[in-house]
Amino acid sequence: MKAVRRFRRTGGGTSPGVAPFQILSLSGGGYRGLFSAIILEDLENKAGKPLRECFDLVAGTSIGGILACGIATGVPAERIRSEFERLGHRVFERKRVSLMGRHLFEVPPLGVLSARYSRVGLEEAVDGVLGDKAEISLATLSKPLIVPAVSATTSEAVVFESGRNAGANGDVSLRDVAFATSAAPTFFPEHHIAGRSLVDGGIIANAPDIVSVIKAMTTFGRKADEIRLLSIGTTGAPTGEVYKPNRSSGILGWTMARNLFGLTVAAQQNLAVSLSSDLLSHRAVRIDYAADHNRGKVIGLDKAGSTASDALRGLAVQALDSAFRANGGTIKSMLRHSAGH
Repeated sequence: MKAVRRFRRTGGGTSPGVAPFQILSLSGGGYRGLFSAIILEDLENKAGKPLRECFDLVAGTSIGGILACGIATGVPAERIRSEFERLGHRVFERKRVSLMGRHLFEVPPLGVLSARYSRVGLEEAVDGVLGDKAEISLATLSKPLIVPAVSATTSEAVVFESGRNAGANGDVSLRDVAFATSAAPTFFPEHHIAGRSLVDGGIIANAPDIVSVIKAMTTFGRKADEIRLLSIGTTGAPTGEVYKPNRSSGILGWTMARNLFGLTVAAQQNLAVSLSSDLLSHRAVRIDYAADHNRGKVIGLDKAGSTASDALRGLAVQALDSAFRANGGTIKSMLRHSAGH
């Protein structure tokens, strides 16, 4: 299985004499975020310092947003990984099917009349990852942070930013940011902040790459050739479908048999990754690895537990090996960088 490498290799380096502006961008993907967390732990070990010191801007969506909040506040990547792995089964708790007192198997809740999962497990995971950093407000967080969500009330994008760029969201805590960006429709309840119902940022920016690059240019005044981007995916298997004539395209077909949410998220993520590549060329590095058929069956947005964890761990090792073989020099340079914020 070849690594997912979308970035072209043409183009020059950063502007001479100008320190690069480095972005860490983390994609969404539910429990597949363990793949990202394992990679972050490895990179932090290689850097020999907190990743927040290596990057001038940290961005993340959904589970990537939770990880980004942790990295931006200096929570050790090892703790982020271990807490998420420890509590993942609580976030996506499945119903046990038993017969005559004997456990047979587990099934995910259908979520027909309400969200599939309560927020109890998600709250435990967020508090476990962020600890005492959870109540930090956006306005008081000095590290530049970007976390997208969507307002179900106004249909507008809500891009949470930290520091002086927080604006009207300055009093919002990182805990609320984490709940808002990860409230995937049908999976978790909407999260309410200041009269708005907010849902998963993955609807508009599952990979916040292009959002963060544009913010670096407009908010921080950087030119494209001064920006370096490290983008980390969540080993999502392709969600495209084998062509079948006369396939059901009705409500029942799309909601029960076809993955409309997955298709939407994957399509706009691929566009964001491609646009970032076009803009930054080789100054953008994407670490991701497409799961093979067998491992693709045991991982998923809401598939937690030891089998999924083992598969994600193996995929993360392969992704790192492939990334360092292809872009080792660039990644090592990124990890040596000292952020200016």
